[in-house]
Amino acid sequence: MPNIGAVLKEEITRLSRRSTRPLFAALKKDVAALKRTVADHKRVMAQLQRDNARLMAEANARLAAPLTVSEGDLKGSRISPRLIQSQRRRLGLSREAFSKLLGVSAGAVMAWEGGKSKPRVAAKAALVGIRKLGRREARQRLEAMGKVGR
Repeated sequence: MPNIGAVLKEEITRLSRRSTRPLFAALKKDVAALKRTVADHKRVMAQLQRDNARLMAEANARLAAPLTVSEGDLKGSRISPRLIQSQRRRLGLSREAFSKLLGVSAGAVMAWEGGKSKPRVAAKAALVGIRKLGRREARQRLEAMGKVGR
């Protein structure tokens, strides 16, 4: 003869599972739906991070690109030692930072400011292009050049 306690325990377990199954079925569906939503969000987030990285790389490359000016602007421009020094001070840059922005050596900038030499055509074009920059954009360009150079 079976033990009555064991039979009662099995029956109670069976009835409790039977009564709770409908309650948990709805929860299981909700959990599955939430897992799908989280997976979708992870995919979207990964795509957005890739897009952001690509756009930041493009922006930094654009900032690191040399300054360009038109032929007319270049021919009509005059460059003097005083103008070079005033442009550098206006941007709030050291000779070294200014030279990095122009793509020349710091010694060249010092020679230009001292009137000992004149900038060549490419440097003159960069100087004319710098006239259009503000402090913030000059700093952004220097940061982008530093990131690209690493």
